[in-house]
Amino acid sequence: MNIKIEYQPTAKELAKASSLFAEKKPFLLFAVGFINIVAIFFLIIFVLKLIFIGLLLNEIIAALGCFIWFFGRRPFNEWILYQRMKRSIVLAKPITIEVSRNGIVWSGKGLRPGNMSWDQIKYVLEAKNGFVLPNTFTKFLWLPTRGFQTPQDIQDFKTLIIEKKIVHRVFSKWEC
Repeated sequence: MNIKIEYQPTAKELAKASSLFAEKKPFLLFAVGFINIVAIFFLIIFVLKLIFIGLLLNEIIAALGCFIWFFGRRPFNEWILYQRMKRSIVLAKPITIEVSRNGIVWSGKGLRPGNMSWDQIKYVLEAKNGFVLPNTFTKFLWLPTRGFQTPQDIQDFKTLIIEKKIVHRVFSKWEC
């Protein structure tokens, strides 16, 4: 079975895929979740204190910091990544990825050709419109569903992930 994926990346999808890749690493997922719980806890305390006693200026600033962390962190991170991706040399240039039982091979203009065997892949992240395959701690491979030639190729890819016993994490609300 060989699955061929061809697409031209956009800055927006690469930025959102980068955000998914960064946010859903196991340790960072735990750390961000923990900080989210702490931020919500403090926001609840600040709201109760505001209702019953009132807030001091430094408490207002702390509450604003918690609010910004909880609601603004991801959009701000994606904006920074988007600014960086707009300067990427792979934008609007065709990328070809071939998936087989032996591994994954990629090539494209402005992109260093490479390959990855299935034993190098620890997990796959699935968004609404594609897959993120971590290559190393700092690099990933983006496989948008629009690059697959048929819907059956997408199903074959998912079947191959299961066959190779790779952790498949689905984020159905995340769109890249």
